[in-house]
Amino acid sequence: MAKRNRHTSYITIFAAIGSITYGYAASIIGQVIGQPQFYNYFALAQKGPGLSRTNTILGAMNGLFFAGGALGSLSIAYTASAFGRLRTIQIACMVCILGAALMAGAANVAMYLASRFIMGWGVGQMVCGVPLYQAELSPPKHRGFHVGLHGIALGLGYALTGFVGFGCYYDSTSSFQWRFPFAVQLIPTLILLSGSWKLPESPRWLLMKGRNDEAFQVIQRLHAQPDDPDDTFARKEFYQMTQQFALDEQKKQNLGVVHWWDYFKKASYRRRILIGCGATLSSACSGNLVVNNYQVTLYTGLGITGGIPILLFAIWNIVGMLGNIVAATALMDRFGRKICLLIGIAGTATCLAFEAALTKYFVGQETPNKVGLGFGTFFIFFYVVFYATFIDAQQYVVVSEAFPMEFRSIGVALSLFAQTAAAALFVGVAPVSFTHIGWKFYLVFICLDVCTFTLVWVFFPETKGLSLEEINELFGDPVAVHITHDQEDDLDKKIQDMSLVGVDYTHEEKA
Repeated sequence: MAKRNRHTSYITIFAAIGSITYGYAASIIGQVIGQPQFYNYFALAQKGPGLSRTNTILGAMNGLFFAGGALGSLSIAYTASAFGRLRTIQIACMVCILGAALMAGAANVAMYLASRFIMGWGVGQMVCGVPLYQAELSPPKHRGFHVGLHGIALGLGYALTGFVGFGCYYDSTSSFQWRFPFAVQLIPTLILLSGSWKLPESPRWLLMKGRNDEAFQVIQRLHAQPDDPDDTFARKEFYQMTQQFALDEQKKQNLGVVHWWDYFKKASYRRRILIGCGATLSSACSGNLVVNNYQVTLYTGLGITGGIPILLFAIWNIVGMLGNIVAATALMDRFGRKICLLIGIAGTATCLAFEAALTKYFVGQETPNKVGLGFGTFFIFFYVVFYATFIDAQQYVVVSEAFPMEFRSIGVALSLFAQTAAAALFVGVAPVSFTHIGWKFYLVFICLDVCTFTLVWVFFPETKGLSLEEINELFGDPVAVHITHDQEDDLDKKIQDMSLVGVDYTHEEKA
């Protein structure tokens, strides 16, 4: 396997700062609901007659965040195609800055709820835009690593919320206890926005806009290898991209595509949407965001009090980040995406089954069973091992690979919309559900895990090692050029016969 190009790695790592923003923003409420001053400032009762109102508001705080995320995800179907992948990330940064500032300065519940929706919109754009951008910059053999950085950064964002919250917990006399954690959201967003002007645009988007010379220069820079001084691999890949783009344009004309929904006339595109949405729903339906956002209250229910639940929250997310690192560096590009998802779904369902049983028999007892409650904490942690190592990063890789160039921004938008819409539902009803049906709420996710496991097993192809263009063949769509060992000589000859300038490749494809 060729070595990773450092320049490509630097760019995809820097872009992943946006993923830190999403991870932090998505889980910040999980530690804030453990801060006493948050309840005091907004006059939210933690027990007694006012508890029902508190649960409703907490559900709305999470539900509105993910509702905003769902709409933000949908919006990139337009922005990523019209303005570019990089510009979409920059727009997301600006929206996040507004949302974070309003959240940190919230004067009342209504203002806070509005800020959560705005922040959700921004990170909804971010969680779509970053892996889309990373995938289109990555060479085939290392795409799992580069897009997997998105998952690692999500885990880092999750972990940061815990440690920031744990530190602020001990300032128990002022609103700094909860305002500062919200203000921290501004830091990664400002860093990314400031540095993004030095990043290249996606070469595939440039190609779609007819800016072929720029596209070739980006590919040449990002996919260069020390043992390939003539940039043969970059030229082959660019040749493949231009030929596939011409073929896809012809296919688009044959389908009579005028609006984005016209793509659904073709069965292979409907299957791609099924796979993209299936990948993201395998995450949402595993219950991850419910466990993440409400684990502080889950630990409290297990008899753990004080600042320890917030510390456990931080450690849980560190475990999650480590799992994502293993996934990106050791699993996806070696063993594939599909087998990882299957292991992850089965593992999380098993952990939730044990958690449900332990909650049923040991939570709320007059005489606490410390062994049973200890195992309850263990399975919350064992859950994140399976989720982070086998689902979290993998879902974004699958989504970024599943769609052809001209449909990719739309497909990614619809897939992440499905995830955030499901998350809005699950985290919105979670406080009330845990209050009224308790352990039975876990059964919902166990049943959904069975459904997503079946979906992945039956319908998902394996995409590791293939270029984004070659993946078309897995869905029954034509591939213009294969870069395979058997066709190396023929492809070399074609490239040698052409002028080695990117725009000339387009001349050949239009001839």
